[in-house]
Amino acid sequence: MLSHMKVRIGILSATAALTLSACGESTTSPIGPGTTGAALNQVVTAGPLNASSTDTLVYFSFVTGTLVPKTTPWDIALRRYEVRVNGGVTGTGGVTGFGVNNNRAATAAQVLAYSNINTLPAFDSLRSARIPADSFFKADRLIPNANAFLNVGGAVPTANSAAFWKVRRANGAFALVRVTSITFTGRALSSITFESRLQSGTTLGAPTSFSIATGSVPLSISLASGTAVTPAGCNWDLLLSPTIYEISVNSACNAGTYPGTAIPGFAGTIAASDAPEYATYLSVLTGPIPNSIEDLGGPFRYDLTGDRRLSPSFNTYLIRNGSRTYKMQVIGYYGASGAGGFPTIRYARIR
Repeated sequence: MLSHMKVRIGILSATAALTLSACGESTTSPIGPGTTGAALNQVVTAGPLNASSTDTLVYFSFVTGTLVPKTTPWDIALRRYEVRVNGGVTGTGGVTGFGVNNNRAATAAQVLAYSNINTLPAFDSLRSARIPADSFFKADRLIPNANAFLNVGGAVPTANSAAFWKVRRANGAFALVRVTSITFTGRALSSITFESRLQSGTTLGAPTSFSIATGSVPLSISLASGTAVTPAGCNWDLLLSPTIYEISVNSACNAGTYPGTAIPGFAGTIAASDAPEYATYLSVLTGPIPNSIEDLGGPFRYDLTGDRRLSPSFNTYLIRNGSRTYKMQVIGYYGASGAGGFPTIRYARIR
């Protein structure tokens, strides 16, 4: 089962008509030239938006109802199943958010029964009176995501090779690491390939690739040797738990990680020792929209019918940008052709 898999997602569209490609997987028309957004409490649907890249974020503005360049005002950023806000460690826009958790207690059967139509009345009824105090709104930050080396939402998980981490190793040295491939026998993980760059002094070395055959027991991995080792104090850096597809770190020896960025990327990064902090787990950037399917307040549940697909939970999030507050739901993840990474959202300005 992939019930431990953590995912993070996003989606979007505009008020009026969708401007779709032949595949139905492009962005939408703006709400209107020169507008300042939809009317108060007007529900807008946007998507499916092409956020399918594994290494490039796309940026969405609630004001225009479209994807926009990063250099212009934006509210949320998307990449496949990630949704980030323009604030904290993600952006400089001061955007914050709050999870309403309206469907946190929903059962799997209830989630599967949700639709865009039967959830709309409850979404529409949430108005400004339910906005909490300012202290409840948070920006993006680091949280654990032991499955962040995976892409999910397809027939089988694949390696998220675009994701990489700056690692403070158990011996106090530094390295970059990422997972470049994984193989399965049925639903069981059978092998995993890492790529690392060890830092000597202030210089990162050339990439080194190593593969490890997995079984049913956790494996302690040394980045120095590129092998699974018998754990003895601080002689290992990463712990792979193959049955639940998780990677953790040797936190007892102060090992930690910080997620790398798409620019300059794994090859272009010049140091692993310059992260602002090193979390004692495999870390990802997160915010008011959880990126874990174990968090029932997140936007999706995973594999509810054994099909390895993402099902919208229709949880609602409040997103604040300056004096404006929006409500938002993720209502889809797949494009017209069935490909993942083409999310759809609906939102409305409530203040």
